[in-house]
Amino acid sequence: MTMKTSREFMAWQPPVGWRELSGEQRHDYLERHGIRIPLRPADWDELDHDQCMAYFAWHDRILRDTPEARAAKQREFRKDLRVWRVLMGWWVLCLLVALGIVWGTGTLGEGIGLRIGLTLFAGFGYTIAIFIPMSLIKPVPPLQTP
Repeated sequence: MTMKTSREFMAWQPPVGWRELSGEQRHDYLERHGIRIPLRPADWDELDHDQCMAYFAWHDRILRDTPEARAAKQREFRKDLRVWRVLMGWWVLCLLVALGIVWGTGTLGEGIGLRIGLTLFAGFGYTIAIFIPMSLIKPVPPLQTP
């Protein structure tokens, strides 16, 4: 099967069970059936940017979206999430220690207003400096392609 243009390549539909095949099994299948999927098809120079990106997405889905690659992405996500949780736990512990010093020791005397002010300052500062940025960079699970 000799296909030349990106349209011909992208019109090819993988067989049933393709998603569960490893990368090596996929390459063996393509080799057995005489299919050579190049990184750049013959009509590459005529494609606009969106068409090139669509071809690359199709190429990655066909050749690189293997069970091994999906498992590696899941492991990486779990590792990143574990690191994120440890860091958030560390910051919560630091906040609790600071509040424990403010409320648990007699260093401030009986100044309840000062203690409340320091508590509000620590809570607000923690929220602005740590909690909001950490919430924004929390790892998200990899997308599951159909």
